[in-house]
Amino acid sequence: MINFYLKTLGCAKNSVDSEAIEKMLTKSGFGEVFSPLEADVIIVNTCGFIESAKEENIEAILDLIKYDAKIVVTGCLVERYYNELKEAIPEVDLWVRFKDEYTLLARYIEKLFNDSIKVHDFDIFDREANVSDGVLYLKISEGCDNFCAFCAIPYIRGRFESYDSDKLVEYVKNTAKVQHFNEICIIGQDPTSYGKDLKNGDNLLVLLKKLVKLEEAKHIRLLYLYPRGISDELIEFIKNEEKIIKYFDIPIQHISQNILKGMNRRDDSTTTKKVLYKIKKEIPEAIFRTTFIVGFPGETNRDFLKLLNFVKTFEFNHLGAFTYSREEGTRAFNLPHQVREYTKVKRKDILLNAQKTISYKKNKELIGKTFDAYVISESNGKYEVRFAWNSPDGIDGNAYLKCDKKLNPGDEIKIKVTHAFVYDLYVELA
Repeated sequence: MINFYLKTLGCAKNSVDSEAIEKMLTKSGFGEVFSPLEADVIIVNTCGFIESAKEENIEAILDLIKYDAKIVVTGCLVERYYNELKEAIPEVDLWVRFKDEYTLLARYIEKLFNDSIKVHDFDIFDREANVSDGVLYLKISEGCDNFCAFCAIPYIRGRFESYDSDKLVEYVKNTAKVQHFNEICIIGQDPTSYGKDLKNGDNLLVLLKKLVKLEEAKHIRLLYLYPRGISDELIEFIKNEEKIIKYFDIPIQHISQNILKGMNRRDDSTTTKKVLYKIKKEIPEAIFRTTFIVGFPGETNRDFLKLLNFVKTFEFNHLGAFTYSREEGTRAFNLPHQVREYTKVKRKDILLNAQKTISYKKNKELIGKTFDAYVISESNGKYEVRFAWNSPDGIDGNAYLKCDKKLNPGDEIKIKVTHAFVYDLYVELA
């Protein structure tokens, strides 16, 4: 038996792909081990989105080639830098690009060992979800058609493709038979475009209506929503459906129309503001998270001040800011008026410092309020819990509960917020 160790880097979407790779390999007769020391072959599923991710991934590969095992590397980094990586790291035995397809991964590994196995096909729905912290990630689509000027994802992952809604529903039901989860997180590069390529009339709203009917779906959270895809009907449905968490993760990237146009964003400043304030009006308890890019080519002080003032005015609960990363192969790579690195970092610091004040204010507004929550983990009588306020991806901050009552991970509880800090909250049983 060939034993494999799989290292997954990057986002939750990569983790979903790795789950399907694991199942494909085990059904093909491979044995999974959980230490590189025990592996005959080490597989690295990479991320290659921005410069910092590339550096981290290459370090991980270099760290793993020291083991006495065959090394196979796949994922976004390989798709993007296949020839360069082959030349730079010859110790890797096999580089697998998307165009070679994950379907062939087992066959490629078989050839490395001159072995003969019955290969099973890669199937995104044939996997055992690595449910952790009570969360099931439900990837509903692949690829992206937006072609934002700063982003390489469409060139790496390909054009947008929706997964069949009935298969998604069946996957949730089948997973629930073998694993417990409190929350379903819907993910994709552009979930609001779900269904646009399907001929049966399905869209994100139709999918949600199917999912909320499932007894297995207790709570559903939507991540990465484009403003233009958030219709009045979707807002109304989220408002009235108890199972949908009132949490809006809307990566806006900027608010200056000049910069949005340069970024090739399909959302303009006016429409974006209209959608955000519509949600705030219709769902006052909604939690908002966003991300912004500072230092995009051509960003002036005036553009940045528009962004800063908007952040101070709207008051997001959670906000991430990134300096523009100049990525090869993107439209923005050769744009004139590149912003100095010093200026990018300074603007990022200003924005994040402003957000600290806002986050603290918004967190304090939660004191005394009660929420449905569930237990994630326990350490020395101190529990970490999750509720509508914080997403499972570890970005938003943590909520801590200290009580004498014995609780277990996955327990559904009701909490009251008692203390607030810039990033974290303390709660008690309500």
